Formats: sequence, structure tokens, C-alpha cells
Amino acid sequence: MLQSVVQGQATESPEAMLQSSKRAPSFADVLTSLGLMVYTAPLLLLHAGRQSLIGTDEGYYAQMAREMIRGGQWLAPSFLGEPWFEKPPLNPWLIAISFQTFGISEWSARLPSVIAGVAGVLLTYWIGRTLVGPRRALLGALVLPTMYLWLFYGRVAVTDVILTTLELAGLGCLLLAVRPGWRALAAGWGIAVGLGLLLKTTMILLPAVATLPWLIWRNREHRLLTNPYLYAGLAAGVGLFGSWYATATNVYGALVYEQLFGHLFKLGNKEFHPVGPFYYFWNLPANTFPWTFLALGGVWALQREKKAPLLLWSYPLVLLSLLQLFSTKEPYYLIQACPFIALLAGVWIDHCWQRRRGRSLAATSFLVGMVGLLLVVAAPVLAFNPTWIDGVQLYLPLGLALGILWLGVPVFFRVRRSLPSAQTLWTVSLIGGPYFALLLAVLTTFLGDFYPDFKAFSQQRLAGYIDPDAPIAMVYEKNGERVSEFIALTFYTPNPSVQLDAAGVRADDTQRHWWLSPESRQLLDKSGFIYKPLVEVFGWTLARRVNADNSSSSGVSLHAMAAKRGEPNRVSISNGHVVGVGRLQDVWAQPGIVQGEGALMNQSVRSPLV
Repeated sequence: MLQSVVQGQATESPEAMLQSSKRAPSFADVLTSLGLMVYTAPLLLLHAGRQSLIGTDEGYYAQMAREMIRGGQWLAPSFLGEPWFEKPPLNPWLIAISFQTFGISEWSARLPSVIAGVAGVLLTYWIGRTLVGPRRALLGALVLPTMYLWLFYGRVAVTDVILTTLELAGLGCLLLAVRPGWRALAAGWGIAVGLGLLLKTTMILLPAVATLPWLIWRNREHRLLTNPYLYAGLAAGVGLFGSWYATATNVYGALVYEQLFGHLFKLGNKEFHPVGPFYYFWNLPANTFPWTFLALGGVWALQREKKAPLLLWSYPLVLLSLLQLFSTKEPYYLIQACPFIALLAGVWIDHCWQRRRGRSLAATSFLVGMVGLLLVVAAPVLAFNPTWIDGVQLYLPLGLALGILWLGVPVFFRVRRSLPSAQTLWTVSLIGGPYFALLLAVLTTFLGDFYPDFKAFSQQRLAGYIDPDAPIAMVYEKNGERVSEFIALTFYTPNPSVQLDAAGVRADDTQRHWWLSPESRQLLDKSGFIYKPLVEVFGWTLARRVNADNSSSSGVSLHAMAAKRGEPNRVSISNGHVVGVGRLQDVWAQPGIVQGEGALMNQSVRSPLV
């Protein structure tokens, strides 16, 4: 597929490419789409055999979907029985449908994001086919899944890749609606906006605004602003969101507005992720390396060709400018720009071979080769000096694979006159380096396995302490450093009941079992509250009310409790499997006990750079 695309790049002009993009889809286009699916799916589906959800935010969505299924209440997402409107319900709905179809698991929770990740690559190709021609579009589509941002968030049960795919679907409808006889497809853009509102509320308005420069300044060419289907679709999409909002408000009152829009105002006015004003200027290149740099070259190349499609460069420019104005800055906000960065990188790759004797190809080959040489040299040095960078040994094979393939880029540049397939091999080395490095990452590292200790204990040992179907209250003090653990443990608890803090435990006499955070347990101990600790997992204590079997805990003094308390178990977990159970000498004095291997690695290793 790739060879057929890159062959003849030196002869076909950009004008000829754009003319070919206007023809109807052919059987070759269908084969290209199937090939892209096969190319993308392994990066999003394969893993090293161990998977467990991260707490924020996929644990939230997965738990809400589970409660939808168990409670049969689909109107409002709920977490531990409490309505939760900080995000609309579309993502929990999708996960709940997946749970009902395939059962409750990490794989089924992440399936909607995986499908969106593959679909986004296909839509990138079809949009790029219209804007820059099929060859450059295919190169961009091949680049997109090799961006770590796309890979990581396409493998977790969150909203960002789904949102981006909805945006691409809407833009694709607009581009098709320009063609004679296809005007009705303009309604698809408005419906995509409505679904975006149901997925992430007003976050969809940013890409909608980013579309306006093209809609307004190119209206004399496409006439979309006079297309009635555009407004009909927008009314239908907004009406879809409005129907849910009105129904939820009728049932839950002002809580819907306070949580849904109040949370948004907080994000806009308060800096929840204090990273400084220049965060995106280094984070985007780092999380999409090396494609953002090549995309800048693509913009320059299009300007030189005087064929720069306004939508291709104005959309990401406006979008990133709006995100820069937003007080809260997160790496996953940048995902919406990734398809356009990929297409622009594809333009640069093609441009280099349009002028195979030019400095563009030479400079790109040299710089990529230098990075490859650095990685190849660094791998053995760090292998013999692992203490220089903590945990680096796990990732050395990835860097070595990337370095070796990137060393091929300058090699094939040097032999381009004598080797007929040099152009294809050059492109394979450039794009294949990140692809195979990331494929190796998903097969050999902890990517996608965030809380193996909680999962292993729930599946293998919980039944040894209590009835797995017994309700367990989740107790923590709403402190930020525990929130992800709290959410993940909630999902991996078979029957979580309610959320409490230490004060709530003392005031409540209905709960018989609790998961206590370290801070909550410390507060309970200081207050003299009497309970029976059973086991600790990653610092969280599974405990039961004293005399829970008799539904009474009164009349037991601290002194008597000290004599009766017994010793809680210490659980050791390795590679997600329970390997030993021991006894603690002093339950009251011991801090967090379980240290599962790989239980909670530094998130900068597992997730995009923060």
C-alpha cells in the first residue's frame, strides 16, 4: 500500500493530486481504508497481558456505566449512587452498551475509544484526500497513530479521542456537502456538534469556532452558509442535547446546571493544572515528536506551492489559540489538533520527495538520522548505568528500535539515485520507527495497566475475607493525591455502596465494611473509633465494624478492642498476582503495606508528558 502511494512522487504535481481527490471514491480507496484499519488496530488493541483502569477519568466513566446497568437508570450518570453531571452522559452510555454486549472488563470499557481511534485515522485520510490529495492524505493517516497522544488516549476509556473523531466526522460532512447532489450532508456537522455537547458539553464549541474562518472566508466557493441543511442539522444536534438537559433538569433540578456548567466555569477561571503560559509550546512537540516539526515544514511547503487549503492550517491554528487562552491546560486537549498536524507532516514528507535533490530532503534525513544515532548510542550506555534515569531499562528496547529504524533514513537518502525503492524505504523508516517503537511499548511495558494490585486482590483474595457481594463503603478525605486510587478501587470493588469520610463513618451505623484510605484510618484511630482491620492493599485498609455479625458495636472499649483486634493480613502482589499472605506485627503502627510490582508508576512514564 505504502509503496504504491509514494512511487512517482517526483512527477505528480500538487495540482494533479487535488484533481484526483475530486473524483468519486474507488475500489483502491476502499482497500486503503481497510489497510489503515489493519495498520492502526494493533496499536490500540494489543497489550502485554495485564490491563487495569486508571482512576481519573476512565474509572469514573466505567463505574458510572456499571451503575447504569445495575440500576437501570440511564438518564443521569451516578457515582456511588450520587448523580454526577460534571460531564454529560454520552461516554457512560457508550461504555454501558459495551458492558452489556461484551461483559464488564477493561477491554469493553475502552472499546468505544478504540473504535473512535481507528475511525479517526480513516476520517483523517478522507478529509486529507479532499484537501491535499490522496497520497499526502495517506501519509498523514499513517502518521496519526504513531503520535503518542493519539495512541495513549485511544487506549483508555475517556472522551478526548471520541470527541476528536466526532469533529472529524462533522468536517467530513461539510466537505462532502460542497459536491453537487450531496448538500444534505451539511446537516452532519450540526449533529456532530450536538453529540459533542452530549459528550463534553461546551468543549465542542472550540472546534466549532475553529471551523468559522473557513466557513466565512470560503463561502463564495462552497456556499455552505446558505445551505439550509447546515442549520437544520445544527438545530437537530442542539435539540438532542437540549432534550436530555431539559429532562434531567426536570428530575434533578438545579443540580444539573450547577455541576455541568459550574465545573466548566471553574476550569475556565481557575488554573487546576498550574503549568504556566508556555505549557503547550513544549508539550505539543514532545507528545507528537517528531511530527509537529515536520508539520511546520508542511505549512511552509503549502505556502510555496500556493495551494494551502485554508481549513488545513486555520483550523488547528484557531483551536490551539483558543486552548492557549483557557486557564486550565491539559495534554489531552491537544488531541483535537493531532489529525491536522499529521496531515501537514504528510505534506512535508511528500514535499521532500517532490524535490529529491533539494535541501528539504537532505535536512530532514540528516536531523532524523542524528536523533536515531543518539538513541542507538544512548541505549547501551543507559543499560550499563541504569541508575542515571529511574526505570529507564524497561524502555531501552523501544529507544533502540526507534534509533535503528531512523538510522535508515539518511542511509536511503544517500542511495536514492542507485536504489529504485529508496523512496519507499526512506518513508517506511521515518514512519515505521515510531510505529514499531510504540508497538513494542504496548507489548512489553505497563502501558494500560495502572492499578494491578487492586484488580488482583479483588479477583483473587477478597472472597477470603468477606462475602464479595457484601456492600463496602469507600472512605477517603477527598484529598487530591488519593482521588485516582479511590476511583480505581471503587471500580474494582464488586459491590461499592457509598462514599464517606472519617466523620461520616463515625456518624453512620448502617455500613458494615469499609475501604479506608490511609488518612481516613489515621483520623479514625485518633478519634478512638473501634473497627476490625482485615487487610491492607496499597495502603488502603479493608475493615469491618466490630460485632458486625450481631449488628452492634456498642460497649466495646478501646482497651478491650486492643486485646481482641487480632492481626490484619499483609498481602504481597507481584506482576498483578497474589503470591503470599503474611501477618503484621502491629496493625495500628504499620503504614501502607502492599507494594505491588508496578502498582502505581510515575504517571509521566505511563501517560503523555505533564
